[in-house]
Amino acid sequence: MSAEADESLVSKYNFSSGDRKISVSAFTSIPGARIFTKHLESQRENNTFVLFPRILLAAINPYFRAMFSNSFRESQDGEVLLQDMDPSIIQTVILVCTESVACNLESCHRPLHSSSTCSYLLEHLCPENCLSIYQLGYSHNDPALFQEAKSLVHTHFKRLSQEAPTFLDLNPSTLESILASDNLLISSELLVYRAAWRWVQAQSTLRLPFLARLLAQVRFPLLTPEELRQVQTELLQRPKELRPRWRRLNRQERLAQCGGLRRGMFNTYIVCVDLFNLEGPELRTKDFQVGCYDPQAGLWEKLPLLERLYCARCVALRDRLFVTGGVHTDDTYSDMLHEYSPLRGRWSRLAPMSVARASHGFLTWGGRLFAVGGWRNFEDYLDSAESYDLAERRWARIARLPLPLSHFASAALHGRLYLVGGATEAVGAWYASRKVLIYQVGADQWSQAFLSSGGYWAGAVAMNEGIYVQDGLRCTRRCFFLGPDGRVDHRVTVPPLPVELAGAGVVRWKQRIYVLGGENVALGRRAAGENEEEYYNTVYYWEQGAPRWIRCQERLPFSLERKEKPTSFFTSISAFHS
Repeated sequence: MSAEADESLVSKYNFSSGDRKISVSAFTSIPGARIFTKHLESQRENNTFVLFPRILLAAINPYFRAMFSNSFRESQDGEVLLQDMDPSIIQTVILVCTESVACNLESCHRPLHSSSTCSYLLEHLCPENCLSIYQLGYSHNDPALFQEAKSLVHTHFKRLSQEAPTFLDLNPSTLESILASDNLLISSELLVYRAAWRWVQAQSTLRLPFLARLLAQVRFPLLTPEELRQVQTELLQRPKELRPRWRRLNRQERLAQCGGLRRGMFNTYIVCVDLFNLEGPELRTKDFQVGCYDPQAGLWEKLPLLERLYCARCVALRDRLFVTGGVHTDDTYSDMLHEYSPLRGRWSRLAPMSVARASHGFLTWGGRLFAVGGWRNFEDYLDSAESYDLAERRWARIARLPLPLSHFASAALHGRLYLVGGATEAVGAWYASRKVLIYQVGADQWSQAFLSSGGYWAGAVAMNEGIYVQDGLRCTRRCFFLGPDGRVDHRVTVPPLPVELAGAGVVRWKQRIYVLGGENVALGRRAAGENEEEYYNTVYYWEQGAPRWIRCQERLPFSLERKEKPTSFFTSISAFHS
């Protein structure tokens, strides 16, 4: 890019103090919103150029944000008068805030590589600047900036799209990526349609050609009939090439073509698969229940029945619930993958696993389901692992575990799968593992960390940049925190559970950790008059920073008159959107 060509894309902002000036020039083209400074002292020119991303200055300083994104007189006149202010102070502030280095115009397209600049932006990230930082991370392919800002953009999308001046400064590809997201916290798809129109109308002549691309991200089947009539009326006034093709859809067609619900269109529940005792005649005579718990309302509901399985595993991915493996009532092992959709209200079967397994790990990451380890025939421990691609709808083998393992706690965090403790075998005997196995999804390889003691039938959830673990049958009240490296982080304290239990359902709901049910492992050494329950039907939760666990008034949904018992070891539990 030549300097002559650049001049046509530049608008200048002059900071004046007496006869000295700092000229801050900002590129106004949509793809390359960058700025450079040119310092002038006492009429003598200093030919040092320093490039800054315009978005970066807007993100770190509300003064620049207002100047670049609003139609103030200063932005139109191009001159800001600062009384009794040495230009070198402004220069220093800009350099400190951005940690930029001198460069020339030819390098203005290169991404930023300063880790401390990224750290500074992340420390000051807030809803007021998240759009600017999101665009900076998106355009420069910076995962740290992009991921952190993305969460705020999705959460505050409604207000940002309706009120934020910086929303109107987004480039088309950045806006398109936002509108396409499943994670927008909105209750109506009409907000996405309005957001696209607001951006286009800010510069209608230049932006109308992008409208069709943006409208392609609007999930029109999610509109209510009244909203749809309103949108159709508005679009009839536009050129034909900008109008979507309309056709009448029945309920199933709408579900198939809507592209899925946005995050704000459903609530999060806790789902428990198989709520009966693992032993006894009910295995042969009862249907296996799928319980759905709303912690906010304190209510239990039943989902449609699943086939009779125990020791299966389930995982939720947004508004879809998946169940794999397990043991049938005739003691045969299942290789099936089941899917439940609340929109359709029924279970369906997907492609089976390559290996039948139970008491295994079942996790999701990056649009894939992972089934790892487990056992079959009650004593045959597995080290095999496989993943199911939800887009391609097929299973593929992945790297084997370092050791055969079952009955472990598991969680997924930042592209890694964590298997904590568990039961394994050596020379024909089993023992409790003292290891944390970590699978890196992108590299398809395993690594290991070590615990001070072994445990199995435990539970784990990912939260706050680490893994919270409720210990199993070795130290049954203890809870601890693992860092991303799989090692215990003693700086994070978690209070012990009020009771000794194992095999409980452990799940994260928002910023709480819930522990449901479980076996009373202190039963054999109880004193006279102490708790004689064999299985718990209690529900506890803990929030970070709280000194103790809270016992909920609600219990697991069992009829004591019929003497039904909660499962001694939860088949599976997950947070589920419906």
